[in-house]
Amino acid sequence: MAQDHRPPGTLAVQLLRKSVSALQAERPHCADCHRTPLVGERVFIYGEKPVCELCRSRRRDEPVRAIPVRGWEHGTAVRPTARAVRAAA
Repeated sequence: MAQDHRPPGTLAVQLLRKSVSALQAERPHCADCHRTPLVGERVFIYGEKPVCELCRSRRRDEPVRAIPVRGWEHGTAVRPTARAVRAAA
């Protein structure tokens, strides 16, 4: 049987890096500085390119729209419905 010479925790580190890379691939990044904006910041759309709040001051034209950066849990939260509220009353 072949011995594994990797230090302990290497698989965990690889899995963590893979998951972080997957999350970053889904998030918008600034077309100018390539920074990934934090949750809660606004990203300004110029044409097809998103620009962060820090790089917006370099642009003279107005953005097409501004969108907030949301966390991964956005849209997956459990919310009570009107029917559930009436049943509890």
